[in-house]
Amino acid sequence: MIQSLSIAIGGIISLMLAWIFIQFLWKKTFAAYVSDEDALADRSTCANCTCATVCENKARSLAQ
Repeated sequence: MIQSLSIAIGGIISLMLAWIFIQFLWKKTFAAYVSDEDALADRSTCANCTCATVCENKARSLAQ
């Protein structure tokens, strides 16, 4: 029982550290577009049009 509990706690901690690392890399890659502490929070340029090609809305907002 203690072994499964420690695996679960270790898994959650590993996921949290992985998420912090992903946000760090995202901030570093897109530094000009990140304005919030949460690097992935301000990714609202998508209009949710469900297009399967290159998003025209995103290209239009980056050009402005």
